[in-house]
Amino acid sequence: MSRRALLVGTVALLALSGTAGAAGGSKPPPFPAMPVGFTHAEININLGGSPHTLILDRGRIALVGPRNMALRESDGTLVIVPLSPQTIVQPPALRFTIYDLRRGMNVDAMRIDEGAAVRIRIRGRVAKLAGRLVAAQ
Repeated sequence: MSRRALLVGTVALLALSGTAGAAGGSKPPPFPAMPVGFTHAEININLGGSPHTLILDRGRIALVGPRNMALRESDGTLVIVPLSPQTIVQPPALRFTIYDLRRGMNVDAMRIDEGAAVRIRIRGRVAKLAGRLVAAQ
């Protein structure tokens, strides 16, 4: 990836994170857009008037338990992501919790300041199937 493309992608993430941080409150911010090909990003944002680091990881679940999940990113890196019962699993149509996450699922994880994941977004076949089920109702 060229330096220019990396710079443009980073600037786009920072611009989007500004609107995400404005949400504030007790609800975590929404996922900012993550450019195609990115597996990890750290963005400095303001939440509730104080600075925080938003950490995004994209990968396939290699192992999952009630307190942690191991993500294998496309570059081969294995990242351990702490989980919490308060972690929001998306898309909402699935009505999943962290206890429904399974090995092999493609996900995006969002953490704030090295804490437990505040949001997990399921990608791929499972998410598409959920979208079809909701549309059929």
